[in-house]
Amino acid sequence: MTTSATTPHATARYRTTAHGTQVVIPTRCRRGQHTLSAETSRIRETDDQLHVTCLACLANAETDHTWSLATHGRKAISAEFDDQPYHDIIRTAR
Repeated sequence: MTTSATTPHATARYRTTAHGTQVVIPTRCRRGQHTLSAETSRIRETDDQLHVTCLACLANAETDHTWSLATHGRKAISAEFDDQPYHDIIRTAR
């Protein structure tokens, strides 16, 4: 793992289920134009952050294509997409 110098947009949110801890990922890209899923995003973890890249924004060379979420070293066994915990930072498409 590597250490990231990126300033996080928010602190990652987590849920505990019968299967363990899940990290919750926003379902909208930073630009608010695309829905994120396992097929439309790339998730990369560093020591202290989770980076969620919208592949459509990346392909269009948009500069704000990646969410950076602070994990403070916390690890999850899986991820779930849900905007609700991030309602204060999610943009809607214009």
